[in-house]
Parts: sequence; C-alpha cells; structure tokens
Amino acid sequence: MQLKKFGIIGNTSKPGAKEKLQELLSLLHDHGASECFISSDLASLLPASSKNHTSASPLYIAQQSEIIFSLGGDGTMLTAARAIIRSNPSVELIGVNLGKLGFIAENAPEDLPKIVDELWNDKLIREDRLLIGAKVTSEFDTSIGVEIRRDDLDPSRESERGDSAHLAALNEIVVDNFGSTRMLTFDITVQGALLGTIRADGLIIASPTGSTGYAASAGGPIVEPTSPVIIITPIASHTLTVRPVIVPEWYEIDLRITNEGGTPALIVADGQEEVVAQTPAIVRLSGHPNKLKLLRRRTNTYFDLLRTKLLWSADAREGRR
Repeated sequence: MQLKKFGIIGNTSKPGAKEKLQELLSLLHDHGASECFISSDLASLLPASSKNHTSASPLYIAQQSEIIFSLGGDGTMLTAARAIIRSNPSVELIGVNLGKLGFIAENAPEDLPKIVDELWNDKLIREDRLLIGAKVTSEFDTSIGVEIRRDDLDPSRESERGDSAHLAALNEIVVDNFGSTRMLTFDITVQGALLGTIRADGLIIASPTGSTGYAASAGGPIVEPTSPVIIITPIASHTLTVRPVIVPEWYEIDLRITNEGGTPALIVADGQEEVVAQTPAIVRLSGHPNKLKLLRRRTNTYFDLLRTKLLWSADAREGRR
C-alpha cells in the first residue's frame, strides 16, 4: 500500500503518550511515510531537535492526511472523527487506546507494530460508521437566536450568534436545558409524522456507535455499529410508557423544544461542541451525508469488545466473561 501522509492526534495527559508517539513515528518512517502531522499539544512532548513531523491543529491534520492515528481514549477518537468529517471525510481513522475503557479506541498500545504492519499490507478492514447531523434554529429569535457556546475544534467560532447552527457527531447529539433544572417539552416528529409529545430532562439522538455511550446509561439499546439506524432515547422522561425508539438513518427527526421558564435549550455534539438556542427551538436531525471510515483489525470483533470491555454476559457467580 502506497501511503505517505499521516496524522496523529493525541491526549498528552494519558500515561505513555510520549513513548507511544515516538514509537509510532519511528514505525511510520520505517515503512516509508514521507510526512507526519501531529496535534500541537502532542508534538510538544517531543524533543526540540525532532524534525520529522509538522505540528498542527486537528482540522489541518485532517486536511493534509490520508490516515490519522488517535492516541488516547474515546474522547480523543471523537475529536479526530469530528475533525475528519469537518475537513476531509476521505481520511481513514485508527484508534489506539491509552485511556481507561477504550471502546471506540479499541486497539491496545502494545499492538502498534502489528497495526502498522497490517496497515501497510492492506490487512485492516474498513467500517463505515454513521454520524448524526443536526441543524438548530430558534422560533423565538429567527435572526440571532442561536449561539455557538463551545467548539473544541475551532474556538474562534465561540460566541458567534446567528439564525442557525449545524452540528455533526459520531456518538450522539444531546438536547438539554441550559441554566435550569426544569424539564423540557419535546414535540417529536419523524418523517413528518408526530411520534409524540413528551416531558423529560433531555433527549439523546445516538448513532449505533454511540449506543454504548450516554444513550446506554439512559436505558437505550446496544446496537451493532454498522447498522443503518438512529436511536431516540429520552433522559428521565416524566411518562413511564416512553421508551427508546429506533428509526432508519435516512429519516428526518424534528424536535420542537419548549419549557415553562423560557430558558434556552442546550444542544451538544459528542460532549465537545455546544450550541444554545432560545426557545421555542427546532432541532432537525438525520444521518450525516458522510460516513466515518474506521480501520479495525480482523482479530477483534465488536462482540469481543462487548464481552471484554462492557462485560456483556458476564456472570459474577462463575467469574466468567
């Protein structure tokens, strides 16, 4: 395989980040990589004399790379995924876990030599992962009723106000109450048909990849990650009959959000990008037009991860997994 341009995005707070970065750089150059782009904070761990890389932002790394390695936990994977989708959806992503669970960033750091070798010998498999796309608008103020509160990829956008904002997430879009503990009222429409009106603390719109994250803790189902579906999961619904609903990825989901106190709604993508909208607010969601290209080893199956990392089917009485 003729690969030349690589990106590395990492979390400097993770144990072994410096050593694994140096090992990965050495492996890539030994295999013929011509350019390596490293996230600026991670590059700061390298000696000043090191000249075989370019320090850059995640967005620039995604623009310039063919393959990106994520060194960290699942949060680092989400950063890399969002940078790829925003800058260059053709880039493929490989996750190396330096964190605790590492469910998306599934590969063990000691497997780096095998991963690089399998990459060069075209032995990795590619999975296309669904992302959730969302457009946020405000009925209360149609000109400046939507504010970008936080954007980890591009902080210069923070505090921008306008008539709408667009979000993309690998795991989930969460709609919550901003600055209040009161419940929200959601009018939920799917493909133009009313699903229902519910009162809840919030709502999670998750991808199959995100089904094992926040949505699972709110009682949502575990969904195989290549499934072409979207999961709608309420957070602490006031109605006991409300349960998670799964719809096809191409369906449009419209949420009209109101509350008694008139406080804004908070819309969050993967915990890393936040938008505040004056209520009544509208959030329109569907599967994103682009997919994340995730590279995985053939030796690891999704169901292996469920058993070993989420302890699915574990029996404490027998001590088995």
